[in-house]
Amino acid sequence: MRRAIALVAALSLAAPALAKPPAPVKRGHELARRACASCHAVEPGGTSPNPKAAPLASRDMRHVAGIEGRLARLTREGHYGMPPQALTDEQVRDLLAYIES
Repeated sequence: MRRAIALVAALSLAAPALAKPPAPVKRGHELARRACASCHAVEPGGTSPNPKAAPLASRDMRHVAGIEGRLARLTREGHYGMPPQALTDEQVRDLLAYIES
């Protein structure tokens, strides 16, 4: 009985830490809210303010994110009216982590 109580207590203390997204995903989400939300829907299920900008949670964006270097190039060079973004390699990785999450 004591072991069961100790196990429940240990799991309840660990649960909040397990529920938090990994740091790159969290940083990517925060970056997306700052740099992308004026055109793209950042939150899952949201609607993009710009109808031509795919939501970040969309299949199209996950496809772009899955192509090595493509998101980095698109964000740095811009495209289809999207202005270039000055993102570091780490920021691009974090943004990829968020999109893929």
